[in-house]
Amino acid sequence: MRVAAVPILLSALAIGAGQRPPAPVASGSCFLLLDTKSGDFTRSPDQVCDTRLPPASTFKIPHAIAALDSGVVKDADEVIRYDGSPQPNEAWRRDHTLASAMRYSVVWFFQEIARRLGMDREDFYLRRLRYGNADPSSGLTTFWLGGSLRISPIEQMTFLRRLYYDELPLAERPLEIVRRILVQPPNVIVNATGEHPFDAPWPPGTIVSAKTGSTSFAPQRAVRWIVGRVERDRHAWLFVSCVTGGEELDGNAAIDLAAHALRAHHVL
Repeated sequence: MRVAAVPILLSALAIGAGQRPPAPVASGSCFLLLDTKSGDFTRSPDQVCDTRLPPASTFKIPHAIAALDSGVVKDADEVIRYDGSPQPNEAWRRDHTLASAMRYSVVWFFQEIARRLGMDREDFYLRRLRYGNADPSSGLTTFWLGGSLRISPIEQMTFLRRLYYDELPLAERPLEIVRRILVQPPNVIVNATGEHPFDAPWPPGTIVSAKTGSTSFAPQRAVRWIVGRVERDRHAWLFVSCVTGGEELDGNAAIDLAAHALRAHHVL
């Protein structure tokens, strides 16, 4: 589905925090694309576009904003020391900055941010940013990892639009830092499991900013995300890709969906 006017898009995105989510589906996918120049909006396929799901590591975007705005992390280069605990990914077994923890999706780093913020400030920033159902109640260090926090693909697009249109009600500095550390190396997407080709090679001058997410939740269900922005030739697009299914769901399912769709729409 394509619509040509931004006001139509904005009315479609107006799903308020606390509203009862749609009934969950066993499996499905959603790809959303907003051309920020023309206002054209693409929604295809749309089996789960309105379904609230755990954000997994895409929550690192608002989490990093909250960390910087509150001062619990001072800047993108502040180091938090690795404590030597067992970690499933090699990239997590070392000290990290906010920038490197975002790139390699380091869970322990953002769990430390959660402890520094505390539940009251987590709740404050979720509501301030109007992020999904704004519910951290299931546990301070796990609420975004298959817990109580849920967000739909449509709501993810709303949040991205507000981030890149300077519409979030916070100071500009934390927003600018987070936008900067989301930028990916040429031709790839980087996350906890390494570098993943992203419909390379990109057109000359292309800049992709993105964050992936992956988690299991409920009985034998999983979700994969990638959300982000593509910029080239003074033109920008925002995109959200989400795939949900059984626990065997490929870890790169949302990356693959986004790469295919962005190529099909002549964005990459």
